[in-house]
Amino acid sequence: MKLLLFTLAIILSSCAHHRDVRPSAKGVHLVRFNTEDKSQGYSNAIAQARHFCEQEKGNAYVVKEGYKYVGDMDEKTYKNTKTASKIASGVGGAAFAFGGEKESNAGGILGLGGGIANSVAGQGYQYSMKFKCK
Repeated sequence: MKLLLFTLAIILSSCAHHRDVRPSAKGVHLVRFNTEDKSQGYSNAIAQARHFCEQEKGNAYVVKEGYKYVGDMDEKTYKNTKTASKIASGVGGAAFAFGGEKESNAGGILGLGGGIANSVAGQGYQYSMKFKCK
């Protein structure tokens, strides 16, 4: 059973190496996806672009990149919600793990609330990268 699950995981992950790449007949391809903050996009996008270009027997070269805020709430509220949710999850997790019975219960609730707030805020930024394979 473990071998079957492992094999399935390998197969599914191998199909997802450049799932966000939008090929272009003109040679300038696009990678676009949503992300939580402005620090996560480039490494994900360049890995997908490199994998795509490897199949074309070339290297990926960035033409243009950028972020756009696309969240449902205003950007400042989004950032504050993300920060508060991470703090609540961290503090709640520590209290749950290291506290007594009452602290563990309160920590579990706080951590759960932080996770819910993080989920509700979603992924507020859209990252786009145009690239060429040469």
